[in-house]
Amino acid sequence: MSGRNLILTGIPRAGTTLACQLLGSCTDTVALAEPMPVADLPANDPAAAVAVIDAFFSTCRESALTRGKVPSRQRGGQVPDNFFVAAPQGRRWDAAVAEIAIPRPLSAGFTLAIKHNGTFLALLPELVRGHAVIGIMRNPLALLAAWQAIDLPIGAGRLPMAERLDPALAAQLGDENNTLSRQLIVLEWCFRRLLDHLPRERILRYEDIIDSGGLALTAAAGVAGTSMPLANRNADRRHRIADTRQLQDRLQAKPSAWRVFYSDADIAAAADRLSAAAP
Repeated sequence: MSGRNLILTGIPRAGTTLACQLLGSCTDTVALAEPMPVADLPANDPAAAVAVIDAFFSTCRESALTRGKVPSRQRGGQVPDNFFVAAPQGRRWDAAVAEIAIPRPLSAGFTLAIKHNGTFLALLPELVRGHAVIGIMRNPLALLAAWQAIDLPIGAGRLPMAERLDPALAAQLGDENNTLSRQLIVLEWCFRRLLDHLPRERILRYEDIIDSGGLALTAAAGVAGTSMPLANRNADRRHRIADTRQLQDRLQAKPSAWRVFYSDADIAAAADRLSAAAP
């Protein structure tokens, strides 16, 4: 089925869910957040895995046009800007895959974006050969701080779907017993994946998306959108932790792919803002 397909991926907690919501609000565009059963993709055959992804795009396009419904991870029938919600004990995951209704008519050639993080990053070398791809990153200090605050595998320094598709990453993480060291391995792998396989104009910083009111994203995606006020969450008080300076020191201790996009001053500024955030 003809139409424009867009792969959306990025580093976990870099704002990819927000990006999915923003794209979904654009003219003649549908954006789905983690709708696929990615654990069922062929693990040892990237080309076969991409073929399954392509078939899923086709199925979703047909469903969108004929039924006005598509699957997505959602809350209340809509893609949220964040899968986590406030809870008495901090934050809890609140999103599930279900069909959502498309609120407006679509042209036959509408843009369909599908977002997955670890899975699409692992398959990026194969995906970029025949797909438009956008990758999203974020200040590494803000990412590490966010990872400490969530009850997901990344909080333990693991990225299961990516490990399943990239045995080298799985082996590297399996040999490391320290949680923060594993997180730094994942961080480097994610940044390196984007840097090595995407043109610079297709790699977006979370901060630039926020500062532009979303226009940096819509321009890269080639869809029609309007600017809107967005809040930068890099100093989110819910991510404030006691060892912010330890995170800063570990990040700045050695060369890394993130340095292409963020300076030591950017890391220090993020640490200062996070340390000053109200508890």
